[in-house]
Amino acid sequence: MSYNKDVKYGFISDLNGQKIRFYNDDDLVILNVGDLVQFAIGVIKNRPCAVNIMMLCRNQNKVDKHN
Repeated sequence: MSYNKDVKYGFISDLNGQKIRFYNDDDLVILNVGDLVQFAIGVIKNRPCAVNIMMLCRNQNKVDKHN
């Protein structure tokens, strides 16, 4: 998982290693590398992206990679 708070989007890796873009316009999603999340695939700005992101399990190592 990577996230750039300046541009308010990042990428989540799915179980196949594919990177899925997500937008965080309101800074509502706080994710860390290794967190387990569930999400649906939607279309925003004509691109597939993760939507309805829900935290399932926090990474126990708590490695924060917010830029």
